[in-house]
Amino acid sequence: MSVSKKDAIINIRATGLVPVYFHHDVDMLLRSVSVSYACGIRAFEFMHQRDNKGLRYFEYLVERLDKFPGLMLGVGTVLDATMTERYIHSGASFIASPFLRPDMGEVCQRHDILWMPGCSAVPEIEKAKALGAEVINVSPGNVLGPEFVATVARQFTDLQFIPSGIADLRDAELMKWFESGAMAVKLNALLFTKDLIAEKNWKAIEQNLIALLKSIRKIQATVKPLNILK
Repeated sequence: MSVSKKDAIINIRATGLVPVYFHHDVDMLLRSVSVSYACGIRAFEFMHQRDNKGLRYFEYLVERLDKFPGLMLGVGTVLDATMTERYIHSGASFIASPFLRPDMGEVCQRHDILWMPGCSAVPEIEKAKALGAEVINVSPGNVLGPEFVATVARQFTDLQFIPSGIADLRDAELMKWFESGAMAVKLNALLFTKDLIAEKNWKAIEQNLIALLKSIRKIQATVKPLNILK
């Protein structure tokens, strides 16, 4: 799905949540996308598995995107420019990584695809910005905390920030992230827990997602967002 970087950012901010997931059973993976979509998610991050098999799984999902109109399917944990290029050619709407790789940024810029490099310090963010990044993947979020996001969101007013690795989904803790200036949060294991996936308890996963999105919408309604796109 071709989508502009600006529209991708607006889309992610509107929902405030990006699920990040992979499962070795491709039907389970497709079901996770389907349930997320049914709950209102419009940006889903496929977790790259560092081999060509992962690329085939991603292509399987892309071939079925017509079932999910308006869904942006991106790829995370991408580690090099070669796989970045392959995923973009396979239909990725955005590329995310756990660290900063300039060559990945160059590929994304060439294809005008949203790039979310992982950064954990101000000098990395400065470099990412110089390379054309517009969204920073704050990683590890659970270690850096909302205070780090608050500092960099005010220092880099033309960038957006998404923390990953959050470990506490209580409303009061989520509020801290959005108050700090985060445009959204990324979640993996807290959404698709091993127990619920093993039981194929999609109803419980759906209920948890709906409750979480309701909390996020309530928070978004009370928190003045920072770094709004002009």
